[in-house]
Amino acid sequence: MTTIIKKDPLLNTNTFTQSKVRAYIKQHDEPEWLAEKRQSAWQAFIEIPMPTIQDEAWRRTNLRKVKWNKFAFDIPSSLNPVSELSELPKKLRQYLDEGQATAGRLLIINGQVIYRELSNDIVEQGLLFSDLQTAIKRHADLVQPHLMDKCVPIDDSKFAALNAAFWQNGVFLYVPQGVLVKHPFQVSILTDGESACSIHRTLIIAESESKVDYIEETTTMNENDTGLNVGMVEIIAKDASQVRYVDVQQLGSKVYNFNTKRALVHADANMIWDMGEFGGAISKTFIDSQLIGDGGTMECYGVYLLDGKQHLDIDSLMRHVGYSTSGDLLLHGALKDKARSVFIGLIKIDPSGQLTNSYLKNQSLLLDSTARADAIPALEIEADDVRASHAATISKVEDEYIFYLQSRGILHDTAVQMVVDGFFSTVFDKMGNERVRERLMQTVRQKMASY
Repeated sequence: MTTIIKKDPLLNTNTFTQSKVRAYIKQHDEPEWLAEKRQSAWQAFIEIPMPTIQDEAWRRTNLRKVKWNKFAFDIPSSLNPVSELSELPKKLRQYLDEGQATAGRLLIINGQVIYRELSNDIVEQGLLFSDLQTAIKRHADLVQPHLMDKCVPIDDSKFAALNAAFWQNGVFLYVPQGVLVKHPFQVSILTDGESACSIHRTLIIAESESKVDYIEETTTMNENDTGLNVGMVEIIAKDASQVRYVDVQQLGSKVYNFNTKRALVHADANMIWDMGEFGGAISKTFIDSQLIGDGGTMECYGVYLLDGKQHLDIDSLMRHVGYSTSGDLLLHGALKDKARSVFIGLIKIDPSGQLTNSYLKNQSLLLDSTARADAIPALEIEADDVRASHAATISKVEDEYIFYLQSRGILHDTAVQMVVDGFFSTVFDKMGNERVRERLMQTVRQKMASY
């Protein structure tokens, strides 16, 4: 064990220690089953080697410059819990979509619940929506079978083990059979304070023939703070259910961000991912859809806009296990300054996945000659009656487009903005939630304003 610790930069600090795992268990008076999982996760954490550029999934994302000893747990939030949305600062009210209809709202800062709201209609329908620590105490019968189990096991990866051992809090959403939720759930998870860690977990269970939209935004109280965000999302979409998970990532430019978001999609269920990736110094996110039931479908529509020296690495897997499943992924990104993006997309079809229909496409637009984009789409097919394909393009803004617009009296910066808007509109048009489209379009325009 000593040899492992000496070689592991995460373990060679006072931040991630077994004593901290024990402290979490004691602090929250966690049940025996969860304590055992945390201890097992700790063991996996010290045994799984730190990812390096020698690993295929991390070949283009180098973590050697990250100073892991700078991060600290249990930095208190600068805000105290409130009972009314109006008591929050304006910026946070905007994150929680003040004035918009929602099924429920939840604000978590550094693992602490600051605000929670749930409509009476939702309660009457039997839905459960709370922070994860509360759910473990009140609804263990629902949480225990799925948390850190088949969806994202504790030994799935180095950062999955880190999250399983050290998660502070998170979100639990349970939708009963046949319940169709009209308005989305709105969640904001923030890091607050220099060197703060936000390690959180989301568990969504949608029973058969249910339907729900869930919006989760990760961001930072202060843009200039250094921080660490490690998130895990586990989604169980039962037979004939529909889950729309919206990921809006606007972390500060000095935050290091690592995530795994995975869905188990059962028979005839529909899993929809809507993504907007805009923040972070280094971000690595795995987005996996496991289509384990016959007739399951997956859709993923995402945009990213990077500037400065931001580095974004998205690793997507569509795994077709069931019979007659389908998948569709469309991801558009624009990069300026010295930003870099990496997209790794794999369509994997098991021998049982006959009649699969799957497609993925990534397009990157370089706004400066110093920006860089890499796209690595791939197919792994073990069935003989399928349709699967992929595409990737990397291009620059055509001078003739800008010249044409300028010849019509449009200023250069406005012309570039119009080209970028048109580039992203293909993806936005596929996003079914108007509120999400507006939020992402507004974020794109704000970042472009400084171009």
